[in-house]
Amino acid sequence: MAGVLYAFITVLGWGTWLIPSQNIRFKNQQIKTFYVAAVNLVLATAVAMFQGFRGLSWQVFWLPFVGGLVWAGGGFMAFTATDRLGVARAYGIWSPLNVGVSILCGIVFFHEFLSAGPLTLLLTAVALAILIAGVLMIIFAKGSGKGQAAAGGAWIGLLAALGAGLLWGSYFIPIKLSAVSMWVAAFPMAVGIFAGSTALVLLSGKPVGLNSGTEYWRTIATGVLWVVGNYGSLLLIDTLGAGRGFTIAQLGIVVNGLLGIFLLRDPQPKSKAAFLTLAGCVLACAGGILLGSLK
Repeated sequence: MAGVLYAFITVLGWGTWLIPSQNIRFKNQQIKTFYVAAVNLVLATAVAMFQGFRGLSWQVFWLPFVGGLVWAGGGFMAFTATDRLGVARAYGIWSPLNVGVSILCGIVFFHEFLSAGPLTLLLTAVALAILIAGVLMIIFAKGSGKGQAAAGGAWIGLLAALGAGLLWGSYFIPIKLSAVSMWVAAFPMAVGIFAGSTALVLLSGKPVGLNSGTEYWRTIATGVLWVVGNYGSLLLIDTLGAGRGFTIAQLGIVVNGLLGIFLLRDPQPKSKAAFLTLAGCVLACAGGILLGSLK
């Protein structure tokens, strides 16, 4: 039941976090990440202070901190890929790669699935195939998006999307290797994310100010929802293992797809794209439920 609760929190948080700031015109995407990182650091500090920083030492601190830096690097790669290829094509490359990398890392670093019987391995492969098919159906139902580039830019976008898949599929490894509670690891990870995001903003050379108080509050809400999803994903990984936990965390795109149809009307309800999105949601949920139920 704990795994179901953590999955629900993760999917709800990561499926809705972009909605509040969807229509804000940021100077670049590094600025949005900076605000998310800042909110994450504030909330992680509050949680750590409430817990009294118990169990936190330099030996514990540095591995989750590295995981935060890896996440920030993955964010930079993802933004570059989105700019060069468009949201749908870029997401369509890095999201399935996230799943594959997380499963592979779970096997290599944490010896997951190695003791499973043939039937469990077969069902795991089937669940992954169903989940990835559903995610890809949701992504490509929306079209290729903006930002199509010339050949040179497309190659840069492709390499960046591959980089995002590798980094976002593996940032949890240092955190899990630290062998501490996710509540303890969340603070040094937040420091790493903030440090990496701050470096990216400084390199971009753009001021981080927004245009109005409303935009600040909407951006903060985006950060809070991402943090909720992040805590849920860390607890999910701790409960179900790296491979299964991180794979199920990708189901946030199901919520995002449903909100796109019924709230943002993108794609339009009753359109072919909306039908494909709903079908993808059903497939992805079925794959996630099957994967989460395997022992």
